[in-house]
Amino acid sequence: MEFLVEWAFGALIVVVGPLLTLLDLPGNTIMLAAGIGYAFFDEARYFDGRLLSALVLVYAFGEIWEFIVSFFGIRRHKVSWGAVFLIAVGTGFFPVLGSVLGGAVGSYIVAFGYEFMRTRNKENAFALAWKAAQTQFVAMLGKIVASFAMALLLFKQIFLNN
Repeated sequence: MEFLVEWAFGALIVVVGPLLTLLDLPGNTIMLAAGIGYAFFDEARYFDGRLLSALVLVYAFGEIWEFIVSFFGIRRHKVSWGAVFLIAVGTGFFPVLGSVLGGAVGSYIVAFGYEFMRTRNKENAFALAWKAAQTQFVAMLGKIVASFAMALLLFKQIFLNN
């Protein structure tokens, strides 16, 4: 019973962290901070070097994956750096739909608009928009997978590492 508050807070973080990531909020960062915080709060109970290292590596993987795939993934389709920047900004237009769907819809709309204004060709605009949406979907999917892996690692640290 003495660890009820710690476990309740841990359960809240494990559940809410991935949900925040789905909404493009800092769920992964909160889970990483919680894991490190638990390790410093009660080192004897919660500090596990391998587990914390895995938590940091999964966090870094998710963030780096999202950045590289979303930023450089569309670049391989022969678009300018200005277009890459505009499409990246477009991923934030529909956050109410969640990061995966909202990012894909936002990048689709911006990529379509950019390519149509540039070429006046609907086929080219639809093709680039579809590629941009696919790229953004894959980028966020990697980050969400990392989020669920982090939740499992945090669960192990808090509830099974005693």
